[in-house]
Amino acid sequence: TSVQDLVDALGVNRASLYATFGDKAQLFSAVLERYGRQVDGVISDALAPPASGAEAIRAWFRALIEMATQPGGPRGCLFIGTVSSCATAPEPLREKVVAAVRASTDRLQQALERDPRIARRENVRTLARFFAAEGHGLAVLARAGVRRQELEAAAEVAVRVLERPH
Repeated sequence: TSVQDLVDALGVNRASLYATFGDKAQLFSAVLERYGRQVDGVISDALAPPASGAEAIRAWFRALIEMATQPGGPRGCLFIGTVSSCATAPEPLREKVVAAVRASTDRLQQALERDPRIARRENVRTLARFFAAEGHGLAVLARAGVRRQELEAAAEVAVRVLERPH
């Protein structure tokens, strides 16, 4: 996106844009921060205690699918889109996105560990990464137009991993 594209879409003049945000990278950083706060609220609610184990993971998948399939809303995930398509983004922006992805994996792990049966497993961090990857994959599929019901069915298949003997 060019600065002119932003000026035209926002209906502001170039000087105002630069005065407010400094440059395009700083504007994008502000966008990532705002998006992160919105997503963090949804994720935190879904994974908050007392939810644990499969119950928490199901709630998280429901929240992600809801966000990614809202009618008229953006499809997919800005963080994953940034990681996958912005190879030339400045390092601080890439670090911000990576930190957000890592934080969601941390919250998934904490929710899994609240279930005593799962907490005893040796692979809880690996499970958290698996569910994070599945969630990000669902966001990509939503962006590709996969229907909500299909996303929900895929999420349920993923949750069944917790029912398997370890």
